[in-house]
Amino acid sequence: FFQAEDGIRDYKVTGVQTCALPIWIRRFYKKVDRLFVWHDTAAMEVDENKFYNYRYGGGTVCSSALKFILKQLENRYSPEKWNIYVFYFTDGENWQGDNEAFVEILKKEFGPKIINFTGVVQIHPWGYYDTLKHEVDKAITSGSLDEQYFKTAEINSKSSMTTDLQILEAIKTLLGAKV
Repeated sequence: FFQAEDGIRDYKVTGVQTCALPIWIRRFYKKVDRLFVWHDTAAMEVDENKFYNYRYGGGTVCSSALKFILKQLENRYSPEKWNIYVFYFTDGENWQGDNEAFVEILKKEFGPKIINFTGVVQIHPWGYYDTLKHEVDKAITSGSLDEQYFKTAEINSKSSMTTDLQILEAIKTLLGAKV
């Protein structure tokens, strides 16, 4: 599953990562199916082209993407038959109060018995302190999300590293240094 929210300003970064991540996953599994989920206040499945090119000016409710994925687990991707990896790309902006809802869904519904791994990548955040990644990081640090199954990474235009190097570091953070 690949998810993105409206508002990400650099879809090139997202594109590089969503190409690299399945290559890594294919090292372990013969069949890999990718589902692209895009959302603003409501989530929907889109094709790869729309995932990278669709823009909308509405608000952002990140938890809508997780709820959409849960429906797909019931209808199409049974955890008993599929190994499920979720990669969520965000600019960090979210509807007030939804960061907590997002983390609660991760805690209750995305544990290791259902989802093999969830990665959250924040790309060129708008500068808010209380971003979605920040909330997920707090849950990992407190131990309410297991760092073995949940990881975060950030690509930031304010970094001294080049964007390409940040992409590589983000992939290593998500998948391990041996990538």
